[in-house]
Amino acid sequence: MYRIIFLCLYVLCVGLAMAQGSKIAFTYDADGNMESRKVVPLTNARSAAPEEELQSESSQLGEQTITIYPNPTKGRIALEVYPLDTEVKNSYSLMDLSGKLLEQGNIENQITDIHIEGGTGIYLLDVHLGKEVSRWKIIKQ
Repeated sequence: MYRIIFLCLYVLCVGLAMAQGSKIAFTYDADGNMESRKVVPLTNARSAAPEEELQSESSQLGEQTITIYPNPTKGRIALEVYPLDTEVKNSYSLMDLSGKLLEQGNIENQITDIHIEGGTGIYLLDVHLGKEVSRWKIIKQ
């Protein structure tokens, strides 16, 4: 009986999350066992684009997962860090291919919107999480 009630509540929660423009994010350990489940709200940058343009890239940096989407972009990307360690300084730097700094900012929320004002081409995004740095190639169409 409890399994049926739990299953119904789970289906209801997932349905509500999807209806509100959210996604369910799962994390797994090295053996493939699920460690956690979290409902993550989608930003306008992700929900406004057609589904085929929502290509994302993810990478591990220490205990944190960095996800960038959409890439390629038309000028607006979302930088998602999960779980975000707010005890350290987190920031990003956007540069052109010559290394010229175009934009920089702090990462204070799990999802940070970044606007690329320049023309089409390839840009470099450095993500600084504490003392760790991850470099990303961003393509603007």
